[in-house]
Amino acid sequence: MKYLNIGCGGNYNKDWINLDLYKSEHVKYHNIKKKLPFSDDSVDVIYHSHVLEHLDKYEAKRFIDDCFRVLKTGGVMRVVVPDLEQIAREYLDNMEKGFKSMDEEDILNYNWNKIEMFDQVVRRIIGGDMIEVLKNGEFNKDYVSKRNGDEVDSILKNIKYKNKGLKSSIFNFVSKNDLLFNFLSIFVKKLNPQKSGEAHKWMYDKLDLRILLEDSGFKDFSILKYNESSIKNWEEYALDKSSLGDFPRKPDSLFVEVKK
Repeated sequence: MKYLNIGCGGNYNKDWINLDLYKSEHVKYHNIKKKLPFSDDSVDVIYHSHVLEHLDKYEAKRFIDDCFRVLKTGGVMRVVVPDLEQIAREYLDNMEKGFKSMDEEDILNYNWNKIEMFDQVVRRIIGGDMIEVLKNGEFNKDYVSKRNGDEVDSILKNIKYKNKGLKSSIFNFVSKNDLLFNFLSIFVKKLNPQKSGEAHKWMYDKLDLRILLEDSGFKDFSILKYNESSIKNWEEYALDKSSLGDFPRKPDSLFVEVKK
């Protein structure tokens, strides 16, 4: 069986074929803007998490078409992306709460929702407003951890608490769980995030993603939970499970599977 994990960053399983821009012992180099290095109908399972949004719409279509090419008939592709619908509903809810209450916590949650939606799309420096907010402590920690899971928790581990705010003593951006922060460890403030691969080029909801996948020939579109899958022994691989407990690694996600 050939299981393929594309754009894995540090989130990989050694029993899979893991591809990323940065290779390591269990990860092979591949730029997803180029054709996948596999023959037609040769892969049993494809998985990619928080990858698709880093491609523009045209690049994404080419990439999904190529995934269809290499996947065997009857094979499964699992796609995980930030869920625009979920973020938008949180934003609208917190906007109404904040407007009515003018409560500091409601407004902090509202501000974080706007960062989720826009910051990684428009940012011009590495880390953008997200890093500044986390460094300065201008956020509701419980809410942000609930929204963004391992991604945010890994940053906060490297920030020293001081007084009532958060100040960075040694701000180590390396995270085993997210490609973005592997970039940051090497290129802090040296690259334009619009060119480095850090920026988001599009956001997906369930309808937009379904249209994209079915237009490339995929069928049986299914929305699942992080621990649900038609992939055999999925829970053993723990690719969507948090390292901190029995909950999703990226709670802001839409988890989808399709078949060829």
